[in-house]
Amino acid sequence: MNRELILITGMSGSGKSIALHALEDAGYYCIDNLPPELLLPLVHLEDQTQQDKMAIAMDVRSAHALHLVPAQLAQLRHEQVHVRLLFLDAHTDTLVHRFSETRRNHPLSREDKGAAVSTRDLVAAIELERKLLSDLREESHIIDTSLLRAAQLQSYVKSLVSSPAA
Repeated sequence: MNRELILITGMSGSGKSIALHALEDAGYYCIDNLPPELLLPLVHLEDQTQQDKMAIAMDVRSAHALHLVPAQLAQLRHEQVHVRLLFLDAHTDTLVHRFSETRRNHPLSREDKGAAVSTRDLVAAIELERKLLSDLREESHIIDTSLLRAAQLQSYVKSLVSSPAA
């Protein structure tokens, strides 16, 4: 069986959910916000159900375990799984604008300081997220979504996965 895994990661507000929906439309079995600890067990479970095309989104909400991902991907490649990494990014000012439009909190906006919890500035949260995701970004195909509309991103992701991987 020709098994394929696309791992989508990137900045909060950059369009990971839109990309995941595009992959679902393209016939991939998709899971959003999978904790890294479950990546290998899930892929092995899907082997039993003959699922050959899978797309998984992971983000900074799993920051405590993201360091596990590169070794897991290497193991999957060793097991003959074709792995592709997509990293969605956008300029900081674009992300700030998107968060202000949706009025959602950034996942890193809450900061634990012992017994007290405070709110981290949005730009500081975005920069911390960039730092936490930098290792995965280096291994990925990067898509800058700063100037893309949702439909454009969906079309781009669909055309990207339909073309042979480099």
